[in-house]
Amino acid sequence: MRRARFLTALLAAAVLGACSLFGRATPGETVTLEVTNNLALPEPVTVYAWSDVGARQMVGSLVPDKTTVLHFHSGHITGSYRFVAVVDRGRQIVSSSVALTGGETLTWELRNNALLVAR
Repeated sequence: MRRARFLTALLAAAVLGACSLFGRATPGETVTLEVTNNLALPEPVTVYAWSDVGARQMVGSLVPDKTTVLHFHSGHITGSYRFVAVVDRGRQIVSSSVALTGGETLTWELRNNALLVAR
């Protein structure tokens, strides 16, 4: 019985290692997005990332009058992206386009729609 558990654990470790070796593990890349939700009318916001090829991904939600750190994860981050903050009533705030390669930290202040990039 003990030998069977050992062999099962060994097999599982080998499979997980093979997945990592062939790129099937999904550590991906991350961009950190620090968003200050300081809109004149305090409202909750949902943030999306739009790639230059049209792919959209939800990044997270924000509460009013707070600065929140969000993490944008993707298998491979490269190209130009815009971040879109959607206010509950449907209004959108669209950031300027920014070229990303993964690993950046972005600071976005919603009231003035100011997006800063630190590499």
